[in-house]
Amino acid sequence: MTKNTKPPSTYAEAGIDLSLEAQILKTINYYVKKSFQFGDVVAKEGHYANMIKLGDIGLALTSDGVGTKLLIAQDVGKLDTIGIDCVAMNVNDLLSMGIPPKAFVDYLAISELNKSQIEAIISGIYKGCELSGIPLLGGELATVPELLVDKKNAFDIAGTALGIVSLDSVIDGSKIKPGDSVIGITSSGLHSNGYTIVRKILSIKYTLSESFPWGREVFEELLEPTRIYVKAILDLIENCSVSGLAHITGGGLKKLFRLTDYGFELTNFPKPLNIFEEIRILGKISFQEMFSIFNMGIGFVVVVPKEEEEKALETLNKHFKTIRIGEIVEDPLVSISKYNVLFTR
Repeated sequence: MTKNTKPPSTYAEAGIDLSLEAQILKTINYYVKKSFQFGDVVAKEGHYANMIKLGDIGLALTSDGVGTKLLIAQDVGKLDTIGIDCVAMNVNDLLSMGIPPKAFVDYLAISELNKSQIEAIISGIYKGCELSGIPLLGGELATVPELLVDKKNAFDIAGTALGIVSLDSVIDGSKIKPGDSVIGITSSGLHSNGYTIVRKILSIKYTLSESFPWGREVFEELLEPTRIYVKAILDLIENCSVSGLAHITGGGLKKLFRLTDYGFELTNFPKPLNIFEEIRILGKISFQEMFSIFNMGIGFVVVVPKEEEEKALETLNKHFKTIRIGEIVEDPLVSISKYNVLFTR
């Protein structure tokens, strides 16, 4: 990450055209839906995971990678945490439908065989599986130097998580109603989204070896692993009635639209973490844009009936700092009034 002078103030300026991406996803989803004729699929359009029906059991798969956060890890040679990110991005998506993760497999593409590098990466995947309470069943190691030619010891990583759930236990947002409480579980930082714009903005002022004003080295802050919410959410589901769940990743708080046709009035959203404020101020980015890219300090959102709020907060705070951030409303919007942010469908 080398210093430059002109920051992007939107994701589009950073090279990520979300409108074009949405168009391409429509094409992909056409083929996804068309393929449903080949199996007994339980699907809810736009949600986090579809399932194959096996009797009264649902079998779900999620697949994801770590994105350009890998470039930070490669630049500083710290590779023992990005495997945690890879597992987290997958298991947290399963949790968003109340599906307990059961196993994980990985795909690691490398430009050259480097034993210590590969061991560091896989040790991170193991740690992510340990935090999730699931086995790593195996995966694929592919040496593809012609595809990864930009730098020495380049690599890419992705994974797939398997989830199994009783079909009558799926949490798909259909029980959400106005007046329900919206609860936010804190994130550990950036998690694994938005790094294309983050790297370009921070490079104006920092190198990876420098420190932020709050005392943490830049590379340490940027490589903080994505928080894994498995134990917290499974504990919640066991002890409380839950109406909706959302993993806040790419797309930021707009991810909440996946849960319901109702809206979210988030009047108690906490002050964003230091890293988000640094990015916003340095990049001169609007709060509207920030909340559409990043988790802004809330990595997972839970919707519960009002009468379950106190118990849910008590349960979740045993795992991670958790607060009530708002409530469900009739209008189909996401409103974060403290920061003058409003998203509509």
